[in-house]
Amino acid sequence: MCLFPKFKFSVISTGRGSNFEAIMRRVASGELNAECISIIALKNCKAAEIASKYNVPVRFIEGDNLFEILQSENPNLIVLSGYMRKIPDNVLERFENKIINIHPSLLPSFGGKGCYGIHVHEKAIEAGVKITGATVHFVSKDYDAGKIIAQRAVPVLPNDTPEILAERVLKEENDIYWQVIRDLAENNKC
Repeated sequence: MCLFPKFKFSVISTGRGSNFEAIMRRVASGELNAECISIIALKNCKAAEIASKYNVPVRFIEGDNLFEILQSENPNLIVLSGYMRKIPDNVLERFENKIINIHPSLLPSFGGKGCYGIHVHEKAIEAGVKITGATVHFVSKDYDAGKIIAQRAVPVLPNDTPEILAERVLKEENDIYWQVIRDLAENNKC
């Protein structure tokens, strides 16, 4: 008999919610046996709109209330999905090794401050690399420098534009992110 409650996670987003929606599709289908207890977002964030489709409560970031929200929810895992702000030190300390992020490159390449969104793909094409990809990592005090959990390679094709490359990488992000959550959930169960 399992004595542990269902694995629960919160999502923090300021973005369009594509990874959040991909994760929630897997929760809804039963492929990801975990519960999203909330999405924590900015007002007018597209991800907050997606939450209603999956009956996920929305909590809004107002000033510096992120720590209070997370403290009250006490999730097993915090999943960043298009969150474009630095995580406060008190959150990092309280939830050490419980916050994950996905980055649209094979870290450590094309990571760090200022490397987000389309800028990452522009840099990959400018550098002439043949392979890029997606990386899921634990969040640390330094941008994109936390321990790598999983990576997925994506070829850079000769005629790629940053936008075309971004679409291909996003497909891999959508696939790898939920799998990492599933693996972390299974490792925390009996």
